[in-house]
Amino acid sequence: MANAFQKFAAAGTTAAIAVAAVAPAASASEFHNFKDVSSNYDEAVTFFYLADIIKGKSDTEFGTNLNLTRGDAAVIMANALDLDTNNAPDAGFTDLIPRIEGAVNALAAEGIISGKDKKTFAPNEPLSRGAMAKILVLGFGLEDFAADTPFTDAVGVFGPYIEAIYGAEITNGKTKDSFGTNLKITRGEFVNLLYKTYEAVFENMYMPLAEEVTVINSTSFTIALDEAAPEDYTAKDVYSLFYVDVELAGDFVMELKPSKLSLSADRKTLTVEHNDLAGKQGWLYVDDVETAFDFAPPAAGVGSITLEGVTAPAVFDFNGGTAASVVLPASNGTANLNAMEMTVVDSISATQVEVTLKSTDVESVKAGIGANWGTLTHTDGKWKLIDHPKYDVIPAGNYVLEAPFTDQSNNTTTLTLNVKVQ
Repeated sequence: MANAFQKFAAAGTTAAIAVAAVAPAASASEFHNFKDVSSNYDEAVTFFYLADIIKGKSDTEFGTNLNLTRGDAAVIMANALDLDTNNAPDAGFTDLIPRIEGAVNALAAEGIISGKDKKTFAPNEPLSRGAMAKILVLGFGLEDFAADTPFTDAVGVFGPYIEAIYGAEITNGKTKDSFGTNLKITRGEFVNLLYKTYEAVFENMYMPLAEEVTVINSTSFTIALDEAAPEDYTAKDVYSLFYVDVELAGDFVMELKPSKLSLSADRKTLTVEHNDLAGKQGWLYVDDVETAFDFAPPAAGVGSITLEGVTAPAVFDFNGGTAASVVLPASNGTANLNAMEMTVVDSISATQVEVTLKSTDVESVKAGIGANWGTLTHTDGKWKLIDHPKYDVIPAGNYVLEAPFTDQSNNTTTLTLNVKVQ
């Protein structure tokens, strides 16, 4: 069941995802203009028409009672399984027109259909009920449903496939003891049986739910499953059953590319390793479970220093980077510091940050290199230097100050401010 499901559900096929919720509450006329679709076919035709899996013979006729050709059957099946019909390898058939060529090639590559011979597919020939059973079983992986049938004509090459769709309760045959193996199948009959196949697959498949999603680091997260994954499902199979998306701050959607997938020993936890999200902040979505992540370090913006006796403050700007420079005018060889403030955007866990003197060319101050130069405290949305006589008067020269800001996700940005007093 894992491989069959992935062919259409993991790829995000609209019909596959929605099948369980389909309700025949509305009439066909609300969705299509086919005049030849009776109530016996209404639900299936409407469903697949809305999913863009089938088309009519014209705007007003589906061709319900017309025989289904092998070519049209291929197109419907390729759509139903969401196969890549543009890049499938050439199957070698020489009697295909462009409309069906990609579908036939894709189905042949999956081993779902075969031709009359190596060169002939016979797309215009009607599909038999026996051939219908084969492509449904191979397309949706129904082999394990095989059961003994009462049909006397469930023999030969199509016998095992007839047993499978009978066991899956997709069909009861044309009569109680005849499947009608060699009879032609109509377009309406095929769509009804395809719809029953969808229902059978969804009723019997494993559909995991994400109970909890935990972001481990910038390259991995885990999904806690509501139940253990079946033994025949690989980690890749399980991951493919989830819709996973990453939305970054600013409504930018980023593609998540898994590099390694693994299941825990009890098969109830899926670990996903992926492309690095370092430096990014946003939300990870696994189906309807939303988990915030923050691997973006704090970002600094504009700051200013106000000096005694100087009207206009000296402005500096980190502009989201980690370094900025500012020049302070000296009076009698010193700058008298009155205030300093700056903005840092992030959820900083601390309310105070120490500023360290990293270097200076002023001999009288060099003894303080590596020591605390001052303290910034968060007040009214800004980081402000606490007034202290120790650094009220700054001799002329060059100073390099550093201050580390660590957010609540443990991301750290060390800001460097180059100060020149002249």
